[in-house]
Formats: sequence, C-alpha cells, structure tokens
Amino acid sequence: MKRILGAILTAVFLSALSIPCAAADTGRTYPGFSDVAEGSASYEAVKLCYERGLMNGTSDTAFNPQGKLSIAQLVVLAARLYDLQNGGDGTVPDLPDLPDLRQPYLRFYDSEGNLFASFNSAQELQYNAGEQPYISLSNASDAPGLPETCKLEIGFEDYGRVRSFEGVKESHESAGGTMHQGFVGTGYRFADPEARVFAALPNRTLMEQFQEAWWFPAAFYLGIENVLNIEGELFYRASGGNNGDGGGCDPAVRFSKDNAARSLFAWLIERTAGELEVLNETVDVPDVNPDETQDAAAILRLYQAGVLTGVDQAGNFGGERELTRAQAAIMLARVLDPALRVRLGG
Repeated sequence: MKRILGAILTAVFLSALSIPCAAADTGRTYPGFSDVAEGSASYEAVKLCYERGLMNGTSDTAFNPQGKLSIAQLVVLAARLYDLQNGGDGTVPDLPDLPDLRQPYLRFYDSEGNLFASFNSAQELQYNAGEQPYISLSNASDAPGLPETCKLEIGFEDYGRVRSFEGVKESHESAGGTMHQGFVGTGYRFADPEARVFAALPNRTLMEQFQEAWWFPAAFYLGIENVLNIEGELFYRASGGNNGDGGGCDPAVRFSKDNAARSLFAWLIERTAGELEVLNETVDVPDVNPDETQDAAAILRLYQAGVLTGVDQAGNFGGERELTRAQAAIMLARVLDPALRVRLGG
C-alpha cells in the first residue's frame, strides 16, 4: 500500500511541476504555448524540449518562460537528459521500480562463473576508489581461498545497467596505527577506473529515508549510474555546503522549495550531457575565474561547446542567478540538437 501511495504522489508532483515522469520521446506534438511566441528566442528550444519529453507547459496553453525551476525539477531534468544522451528514451525508472535494497549490489565470480562473494548496500566495504580501484574481501594478508582473478558485477539485477570488470588478486600488509587508505588485507585490483562506480551507491539509510520523495528516483538513477554522489555532492551542493547543522538542510523540503541557480544547472548538465564537440576553442567569461570559481572547468566546457553564452553582452555567466524555465529549455535544446549550439564571436 505504501509503494502504491508513493507512486501516486510521484505522478501528482511531477505533473504539477511540469516535468513528465515517463513521457515517450515520440508522438508528442507541440501544442504552441500562448506565452512563447513563434520566432522568439526560446521558441525552438521550448518546442524541442516538449517534443522530446523533457518539459511540459505549466498548463495546456502556457509554458511560463520566466518561471523558476526548483532544485528537484532540475535533478529530474538532468536524469532524463542523461538517459537520452546514453541511448535511452528519457524515462527515469519510477518509484515502484526501485530495486530491493537487500539484494547483492556487488557480485564476485571466479573463472568458472561461480559466485564466491557478494555485498549489499547494508554491508560495510573496505576499498580504495582510485584510478585502479581496489576492494578488500579479507582482512588477512594471505587468503589462499580466494581465486587469483575474478569477474565483478556491479549493479542490481533488476534495475538499470549491470557492469562487469575483471580483477586481479592483491594482498596488503597493514601495520597498526598506519593509514591504509582502503588497501587492507587481500582483495582485488581493477585496471579499469570505471570499476569505481561501486562507490556511487548511496548508503541504505539514506535510500530508506528519501525513497518516498517524488524526486528521489531521479537522484537515485544519477547516483547508481555514477554521474554523481547523492550525499557527498548533490545534497551538499543543493544546500550551499550546509551539512544539516543549525541552518539545516533537509533535502526532502529544500529540493522542492529552493529555486535552482545557474551554477547548479551548469554542474548537473555538464555531468549528464556526455561528450560535446568543441565549437569555441578559446573562451573568456568575465565572471568565471578558472582558479577560483566553483565548477569553472564545467562552465567553460559548456561555453566551448556552444551550450552556454552568458546573461549579457559581455558574456558573464551569472552563476548565482536563479534559472528560468526558458533559459533551461534553451540550454537543454542545445545539448540535444548540435545545430542549435552557438559559435561565439561568429
């Protein structure tokens, strides 16, 4: 009954917030919103975003181009964009489709395909998520019972993608009182840096706390795909660096209440858009200092790709400004359609 109620609330919230939960990317005919004039700066972008299922109007006849987007709405948009850019249809798995969190998330197989170790989200894991990730399976520096090589499967069997990586057995001596940085006992080293996706799984307590929130399926999807770390990055960024002390950051409240800033948009879209062709080799953004501005590299890459052009003739980014629905549509459309991207100075 609780899951059914959660699904109903999800559908209601997503409809009210003008972002379709699971709209198909074909068969959507643009209705022509009365407040987006044909030939206006945002017309083609709004039309494309509607047709691709990224955004709806605020009513059957209006888009509200100057309206603001909440953080939660932006997270859902980012998840749908990520899915589209990776060959999907833009559908974010719905709340009832979240996996059974008790099932194994990491599965280790020997060369004959036999499962010899597994971990779920509630089990503590010792690891190092560096360029060549390492996962410890034994505190002993010598574990002859472990095979010399393994195949690691990462992911829930009934949700999203399951990735596979080849690992080689490795042992470490850990002296008492020394920093081991996750290199403990005997485990497996993985040459492919993508294997560190295992570290993106949010902890079980966090998932159980927020799984009824209407925006959580999108956040979970981005986390499980290793696009971002839900707690360490998304919650932290959305709260302005407040970890829940006196000022408090309750994501369940603030995600729906707080309006998204352009800086958060750039960070999320750069993470979810995938590789974009460089149109502008050299860019100069007056209010973005490569050495000081948060997410400067991401912002500048979007300028280079012709996705961002600034908020004034000087090309200032205006990262602290609140994002409007028209601005979001324009920039999302440029990601979706290379023909809409802007060659600066041309």
